[in-house]
Amino acid sequence: MRELVVVWLSVTIMVFMQLAGGALASDQGRQIILPEPNEVHIAPNGVIVPLGRILLIRKGCEYCAVKFTRFWTGKTEEDRYASYESYYQGDKTGDFSNKNVQFRREKLSFPKPRGIGRLAFSFGNKEIRCGPIKLFWAGKGDVAFYGMDQPEGDYGIELAPTPWTSISEVNVFDPRVKWYRYDETRKRVNIPVDKLWDGTEKK
Repeated sequence: MRELVVVWLSVTIMVFMQLAGGALASDQGRQIILPEPNEVHIAPNGVIVPLGRILLIRKGCEYCAVKFTRFWTGKTEEDRYASYESYYQGDKTGDFSNKNVQFRREKLSFPKPRGIGRLAFSFGNKEIRCGPIKLFWAGKGDVAFYGMDQPEGDYGIELAPTPWTSISEVNVFDPRVKWYRYDETRKRVNIPVDKLWDGTEKK
């Protein structure tokens, strides 16, 4: 029994260490330039979107729209919180004006790890939910291509940052929308929101 407990603790610690870095974990020590408040950050394993801008999510014929409505910190800068709205459309139409859209409003929390060294843990709600789709959140507008309990990888999730601020503006078939998928070879870039659809990027 003691050996099982030790194994469980080891696995838990490894999972936490992976999640604690979030989608902004460094690329083998390379410095990463964080986005400005009105920029989108495209990473190999996630996307960061500004407050109030809609992020589209696609998995096959299922579509989601997520908008962060507030970011704040707790007792320290490492206690991260956010609130968001999500809209899920699973009828294959991608039409968010239909009455069957599932709406959710939730609070996310990523408290500073408590504990000593490798035995430090951070509890909270670190997963964005949009219908059956769940994606790991690492603070502010940082959304991964995978869920909390999944190792980094391609699970068929695509993300598309947009300049839209209202669900009434969303058209998932707009040819300007650019979809991104997990790609460990992709270079990180920052893109101003107003340049999202003209190809201007800051590397």
